[in-house]
Amino acid sequence: MEYIEDKEIIVIFNKRMGLDTVASKLALLNGEQIKKFFMERTVKIPRKLNAMALTSALNESIKMLNSHSLTKDAFSKLENYANYTEFQLQNLFEKIGSQEDYFLYRKNLWKLLIRNHIGINLLDGEVTRLINTKKYAMDSFINFEKAIFEVTLDLAKEFDAYPASKFEELLKLSFSQEEIRILALKYGFDIPARLKKDDLLQYVRAMMKARRKLTLALQRELKDMTIVQLNTFCQLQNLGISSNMKKEELIALFLFLARQAKFPKIEAKNLLGMSFTMPLKFRVDMDVIDNFKRGVPKKVILLEEEEQAKLEESLEELEIKETPKKRPSKDDMISDIIKKLLPYLNIDEDTARLAISHGIDLKLKTKETPATKKTAATPQKKKK
Repeated sequence: MEYIEDKEIIVIFNKRMGLDTVASKLALLNGEQIKKFFMERTVKIPRKLNAMALTSALNESIKMLNSHSLTKDAFSKLENYANYTEFQLQNLFEKIGSQEDYFLYRKNLWKLLIRNHIGINLLDGEVTRLINTKKYAMDSFINFEKAIFEVTLDLAKEFDAYPASKFEELLKLSFSQEEIRILALKYGFDIPARLKKDDLLQYVRAMMKARRKLTLALQRELKDMTIVQLNTFCQLQNLGISSNMKKEELIALFLFLARQAKFPKIEAKNLLGMSFTMPLKFRVDMDVIDNFKRGVPKKVILLEEEEQAKLEESLEELEIKETPKKRPSKDDMISDIIKKLLPYLNIDEDTARLAISHGIDLKLKTKETPATKKTAATPQKKKK
């Protein structure tokens, strides 16, 4: 298979086809059909590509938001849209995505898969087979995401399509406790709001085992502890958890479970995006948002290009306005006088400037005319 980027054409078995046409046909496959196809393959779907496809559809939805579309808290989090994980993109899509957006997302996902056909080893015969596959009723967005989750994998050093090294900081800044628990469920971890003694004991044992400190004697000692004693033990050992499960403890437990799970990674390298995969650049006008949704909905999304255009328009208006004329200085006035009088003065320019600045009266040298020119008297002849 060949992809001709500048023309958005793919060549399958020497037959040229438009990328949009092929992707539109593949977008009719439901989640279970895609899941079945990739289950049979060695190379799965890179989660990064799914996040890119979600972003491409959300870009269009975000432009249409008004002050009544989301809560103030949701709009506040939307300001970090460029750094959303797959989980956050899915949550946002559930809230604002339309049926048109859903189709656009599925189509763009296939565009990205075809664009990266070399990296994921997608073959001509496979694409042809999928195009000709009988299409069934489309599932809901939630069920579609659950199905393809089974065949999507993160890249090395990523978690939920986000850099793993920055994930803890993101959880602290952008996730509520409820969102962390839902994210945990997505990856198979059921973390309650509070831990019972048996649950806490189970996690303490796992953490001590990971540190290679779980001896038989310690196991017996832990089993006999009360929940209060277990909390104290967690604190002394700096395990980062307790039965109360505050937000930082919830994050610590989730990250521990994710590390222990050792989820498989995909080895696809040099994944390529497309023009539509870049997150929309905008600013949220928080001042017009009302949680009670009173009054007329107002424009809340200020696109970067719109703000740039307004700035340029303002600058043009400033340039049009005439600036007040600067009052000439004494030196400017002297220079002007010298330019006018210098031809009539019998001195050089520097001397004239010095004389005028000190108030010295200058005698003008006027040109003599025949009428005013003085001549020597000549004796007149006497009349005879």
